[in-house]
Amino acid sequence: MSIRPRQLLPEKRWKTAKAKYVGTLVYLDEPQVVFLDHGDDAKIIGVAIEMEGFTYGFLGAEIDFKQWERYRRQFVDLRYLFLLPRWRKWYLFDFADLEEDKTVPLTKAKEDVYRNEEYLPAHGFFAREHTEPMDEIIKTSFGTQKYLIDGNWDPADLSLFFGRINDLYSFFLGIRKFASRHTTTDQKQGLIRAFTDNSLHSGFNYVNFFGDLKGLVGFDERLAMGSIVKRSPGFVNVEGKAETLAEITNAFAVFTNDFEGLKTQYNHLHSYLHKMKLLKRASDRFDHTGAVAKYIDEKNKEFAESLGLDHGAIDKLTGSNSLLVAKILLSYHRRLERYQLFFAEGRVKLDDGSAAHSSSKS
Repeated sequence: MSIRPRQLLPEKRWKTAKAKYVGTLVYLDEPQVVFLDHGDDAKIIGVAIEMEGFTYGFLGAEIDFKQWERYRRQFVDLRYLFLLPRWRKWYLFDFADLEEDKTVPLTKAKEDVYRNEEYLPAHGFFAREHTEPMDEIIKTSFGTQKYLIDGNWDPADLSLFFGRINDLYSFFLGIRKFASRHTTTDQKQGLIRAFTDNSLHSGFNYVNFFGDLKGLVGFDERLAMGSIVKRSPGFVNVEGKAETLAEITNAFAVFTNDFEGLKTQYNHLHSYLHKMKLLKRASDRFDHTGAVAKYIDEKNKEFAESLGLDHGAIDKLTGSNSLLVAKILLSYHRRLERYQLFFAEGRVKLDDGSAAHSSSKS
């Protein structure tokens, strides 16, 4: 079948944004179907078209990761992505404008373009017809972190270790989703409740906090335990959103590089809350505008910076309640400490080979 339609249509080109070229899916003399990353949970799949004013023109549809997975696994064809893209946006771009950093300017396509049958892929074109490998594209969204394990491991140990990773994964993913332009209002309200409701009655319920965050992770975003080899030495593969797995790796590096300094900040903040009888204080009974709140806020900012966390995002999620922010930072530090304990025992190491962020779910 012919993928590249041939029709001339004048189009005024107002460049409004950029996306990053990730890879080519179909190549016939030149790229025919390409894949772009547009940030957050936005991917653009583009088909080559011929249009006046474009050297190597493409029409792109903005989809999400879930749609991409359905397409990759051949549950839907390419035409479906263009008819019903998740984010209801279509773009024009010119491969001749590809910059050194692999970004390309985008122009919003008008309805008479993205509904034009001459530009849309034909029915029945599935991922099996790709001519190029998808490895690079897959790992831009979903990745694998390989942990090298040694010593004795029983099922309870593996479950506990996975739980420690999952706490951190859900925490980072929750903050990332709150900041995403593609997260719905209802989803953001759910995240706000997770960061606030557990503190209303008996201090701060850390177990419920992390549990609620896990409950807000979409099925297509969830952490999963992949391949396991339990012999000594062996390995465990943990699969999830690539950028969130990378955040866990970065957080661990920050923690281990300044273990003593972070512990000192933790002890100071915890001791102050204990001294002021605030550890069990519900957030709705805390004066978050007084001198105590301002002092805690100052310490929170210092602690968050040392931990490599975005204080502003957590502050927004808690309604600028410095007591809540402090308890979340303390809880996060404890989760990192418990995660690090497996490494301190000599039973776990991060794989430093190319497999550390390889692709992915099959």
